[in-house]
Amino acid sequence: MTNLNLSMFRAYDIRTPSAPLTDDLAARLSRAEAQYFRETLGAKGVVLGNDARLTGPHYLNIASEVYLDFGLDVILIPGACSTSKYYFAAMEHPDHAAVLIGASHNPAGDTGRKILGPGVSPIARRIGLMGGLDRIEEFYLKDSRLGSSSRGNLSVHDPTGEYIDYSMKLAGVETGGLRGFRTLHDYLNGAAGYEMIEAFNRAGADLTPLHSVPDGRFPLGDPNPVKETVIQQGYQILLDSDAGMGVFFDGDGDRIDFYLGDGRYLSSSFVYAAIVPEIAKRIGGKTPEAFACLKSNPLAVVEMAKAGLKVSVNRNGHSQIKQSMVENPDVLGGVEESAHYYERFSYRGADYCTENTLYFVLLVSRLWNEDPDRFERLFEIQSRTAREREWGYKFPSDEERESALQAVEKTFIDRGAKAMKETSHGADLEGTLMRRGLPFTIDAETQIAPDWLQVCQRVSHSEDGLARWEVVAGREELANEAKAEIEGIVRTFGAGEEYQG
Repeated sequence: MTNLNLSMFRAYDIRTPSAPLTDDLAARLSRAEAQYFRETLGAKGVVLGNDARLTGPHYLNIASEVYLDFGLDVILIPGACSTSKYYFAAMEHPDHAAVLIGASHNPAGDTGRKILGPGVSPIARRIGLMGGLDRIEEFYLKDSRLGSSSRGNLSVHDPTGEYIDYSMKLAGVETGGLRGFRTLHDYLNGAAGYEMIEAFNRAGADLTPLHSVPDGRFPLGDPNPVKETVIQQGYQILLDSDAGMGVFFDGDGDRIDFYLGDGRYLSSSFVYAAIVPEIAKRIGGKTPEAFACLKSNPLAVVEMAKAGLKVSVNRNGHSQIKQSMVENPDVLGGVEESAHYYERFSYRGADYCTENTLYFVLLVSRLWNEDPDRFERLFEIQSRTAREREWGYKFPSDEERESALQAVEKTFIDRGAKAMKETSHGADLEGTLMRRGLPFTIDAETQIAPDWLQVCQRVSHSEDGLARWEVVAGREELANEAKAEIEGIVRTFGAGEEYQG
């Protein structure tokens, strides 16, 4: 039997090295998607784009032809497209499904799909009508090759201008509104550069753009801002410049890391703590709720709560977080410590739970320019903590990986930590949050012991055989000891070298 590459069906989306996704399998996958869109979702058509990867246009062409043969109208987004611009195009066509061909921060040789249903609804494993991605996999296995007597219509739509207008207005940035603000962006040759440059030029910012041209070879390395070797060149230019802020993007532009001009990094939960008062004030209404992923710094969660929010721990994963927002209408947005930001966006009379990186970068830049003390205060609070940013290990088997996770959990529980495995809304956290010296429910009045420790662990759903950990603590030696403890435990279960990314 032909190898069908079933491992490409991941928890959040579709992700695979390009080589196993042959033209025949790419067409088969497209047929499964088309059948799901037409028969299960009742979609009129598909918004279709690709990110900066070299294989993107080839797979896009295959998908487009299959969708058209199934009678679906296809709206092509021209050129390399960032994930957030793709989401906006889906907001413009809410009666369509949508597919972005790409692989985010993965190595250059990978490909995949981020899939949406009508209404910008997330599609992932167990998320979406009749199981979402699980249903697509069923159609893929059967490969019924159902066609249509009438071919769909093909059109082209560039959402860039409207996307920039919408994002600037929502962020409160007028034309010329950032005049004199010195900032540096490093796009790592990904897909987000053009819209960012255009928007910041309109805003009058003094922008230094680096590696702006989409280049699917990714000459700096995997387009992942977590990897120090990849951002090394841009980081040094930031230090040598007079920019007040530096922003580093991933390959499809939906992850953003913020640095002060002197090189200090502000973690995503503290960035969100800085901007969420503005978001809550704009949205108004009763006490809103925000999601903070299990890795979020507890001191940042306290700051979010001081803005009048109820802050709940939520699971990782873009589709999972958006689905949780759909199911909980009081949630205005949220943050992942992996540098993803979410919001309930209103557009043409409807609400969409999604991401908009351009808006978030503009909003952070405006507030950084208008009120730098707000961020300096958060830098000072962050400096009271120590963090071992998420790292991982690959294991020889799933069984050894699971044994390692269990052993780490037992060790920290034996030393006084408590474990949390479900969100406050009763959903599987899809990981384990362990805390010592601080509660799982944090509000504006929460008192945190000086020797507090937080350890998060989870299975990676985008890389094979990988488990991930992150540690944050009240003192540096506690964070260092916890990481060393974890490393010592997992080595006994065959863990490979430390993995960053």
